[in-house]
Amino acid sequence: MDILGVGPLELLFLILIALVVIGPRDIGKAARSIGRFLNQLYRSETWRMLTETSRKLRNLPNQLAQEAALEASLDEVRQTVREVGQEIAQDVSTLDEDLQVWKKPPPNSELSPGESQPPIEKPSDTVANQE
Repeated sequence: MDILGVGPLELLFLILIALVVIGPRDIGKAARSIGRFLNQLYRSETWRMLTETSRKLRNLPNQLAQEAALEASLDEVRQTVREVGQEIAQDVSTLDEDLQVWKKPPPNSELSPGESQPPIEKPSDTVANQE
C-alpha cells in the first residue's frame, strides 16, 4: 500500500531519519510546522494553478486525438459537400441545355400567318399507316 507514492518501509525510514536529525523533543513542533506549511501550500492559488496545468497536460494527448478525429471527419464532410455541389452544377447545366432546346423554335416555323401546324403523328398512327 503506497501513500503519496511512499511505501510503508520508506515511510518508516523517513520517520527514523527525522528522529535522528530533529530529535525526539522537537519532532512535534516540526510536524506542526510542516503541517501548517502544507496546508498553506494546498490552499494557495499557485497550487491550484499547478494542479490545473498538470491535469490539462495529462488530458492533452486525448484532446489532440479527439480534435484530429474531428478534423478528419470534417474533411470527409467537406469532400462530400464538394461532390454534391459538382453533381448539382452538372444537373443545373443539363437542365439549362434542355431549356435552351425547348426555347428554340421548331424547324417548320416559317409558316405563313393563318397556316396551322401540320398534325404531329403519334407512334401508334405511324404503325397503323405502315400496315
